[in-house]
Amino acid sequence: MHAKDSKRRRVDDWTSIDGATAEIVQHGETMARGIVDGVTNDCAIVWVQDDTGRRKLFERCEHYEVWVPREDTGLNYRVHKAFTLWRSQASVGQ
Repeated sequence: MHAKDSKRRRVDDWTSIDGATAEIVQHGETMARGIVDGVTNDCAIVWVQDDTGRRKLFERCEHYEVWVPREDTGLNYRVHKAFTLWRSQASVGQ
């Protein structure tokens, strides 16, 4: 299976896609598909849960790439997390 550039795009900032549907690619071959359910702050490691519920770890140093559907142009996952944190902090101060 090959990643298709016309339907997917590579994401370099892995922290922006926590919770996104993704395809993990290594040397042009699709290695896994699923939901990103964890990313290290330095973007070195991503965890992906596949449709069977298995969770797998992928390391950038092993030449893995993360691709997401092209229609996810905004990738608002990070914005949503930041807003949720801000809202919870704001409610504590009241």
